[in-house]
Amino acid sequence: MNLLSKPYHVLALAAVLLIMLSFIPANHPMDLPVQGASYTLSYADTLKAMAMLLLLFWILYMTTVRFLYSVVLIWVHIVITLLLTVLIVLLFFRYSGQNAANEAMALSFQTGLNPQMIVPVLIMLLLVTQLSYIINLFLGVVKRMN
Repeated sequence: MNLLSKPYHVLALAAVLLIMLSFIPANHPMDLPVQGASYTLSYADTLKAMAMLLLLFWILYMTTVRFLYSVVLIWVHIVITLLLTVLIVLLFFRYSGQNAANEAMALSFQTGLNPQMIVPVLIMLLLVTQLSYIINLFLGVVKRMN
């Protein structure tokens, strides 16, 4: 398995690692305040969901690799996706078990940056990062048509 020419295999390795990490006992869920509401996320379920997302990306790469435009865009997508995933997992593990329901009203950018406010932003950045895959696929299809 040559990771330099086929970097999308790193996604499968990261997914397996996330599934293995989900078996570490962390009984405290994380309260995630979003617009005045507080969502409770389980550590193991979140890791498994992120692993399934990475496996989905891996399968997408396996089926569409011949249509993609460049390996550089593949690397950009994979590196940013994995960095954001690692940040989300680390923040989740670090701040799980803290009650944010009492702080939900006080959360704002004026009172300072709360680590629990960063996780939704990182999740949104993770979704925006997926545009690099779509752009890569679109450019590859256009290149093949010409």
